[in-house]
Amino acid sequence: MNDYVAYIDTDSCYISIYNWLKDNGIDENTWEKIPQDKKIDYVKHISNELEQYTNEQSYNITQKQHYNSDEEDFKIVFEQEKIALSALFVTKKRYATWTLLDEGTWKDDMSVTGLEIIRSDSPEIVKPMIKNVLAMILKSYGDDDIRKYISQCKKKLKVCKPSEIAENKGINKLDKYELENFGHRKGTPHQIKGVINFKMLCERLELVSDLPMNGNKAKVIYVKNNAFNVSSLSFINWPNELDSVIQVDFEKMVHNNYVKKIEKVLKLVGKENLLSNDMGLF
Repeated sequence: MNDYVAYIDTDSCYISIYNWLKDNGIDENTWEKIPQDKKIDYVKHISNELEQYTNEQSYNITQKQHYNSDEEDFKIVFEQEKIALSALFVTKKRYATWTLLDEGTWKDDMSVTGLEIIRSDSPEIVKPMIKNVLAMILKSYGDDDIRKYISQCKKKLKVCKPSEIAENKGINKLDKYELENFGHRKGTPHQIKGVINFKMLCERLELVSDLPMNGNKAKVIYVKNNAFNVSSLSFINWPNELDSVIQVDFEKMVHNNYVKKIEKVLKLVGKENLLSNDMGLF
């Protein structure tokens, strides 16, 4: 049985079908020609056999012999939960599958457990882009297709609005870090510096805009060298008047919020080279 186990933890065990097929005289090419519904029926049949065997052994040996329990009410039962097209197992309780069936319900979608590939502070426009790369890997897209998609995403991010590429950061302890005349203490987090910088710009340029306060979720961007000597801005809404005096550092924003996240995904399957030759952007 060990030859067929792809992953196991406290309460989950994933069985790979391919070694099973090979040992039972079915080569991969023959398997790929079988219609998907027939494949699922076959997997269900194998799963039922494994389920029955595992439950019998679990009760007769583990419970009755090791724990001296004959009570049917306490019988441990294992059940088939998912049938997946593919899976990517990283470490214990950190994996992703392209799930076809989940507890008998047709899904045909990606399931992610424990992989923090998409953080809550990531720009909304970036989240589906990261998810799609992982989905393409699980669905066995070719390297050229993945590389092309990454390049298209980078080009799209380069021309998006500041509010779209901005990170989403919580604002706390402004009073602790903010000094008079728009100064800040050493060690001030960049999103707090961004709030102070934004306040300063609004005053100097006489802009009317909502100012981030403690407890707010602010949008945070890095900006290129400018006459105001600020490197980051944190805002609620981006004033259009800033477009003529401030340039967003798109290279840094795209690298931090997309490229670095995609690199983590690609490293899981040894494909980080797709970033070094993805048709470029900057």
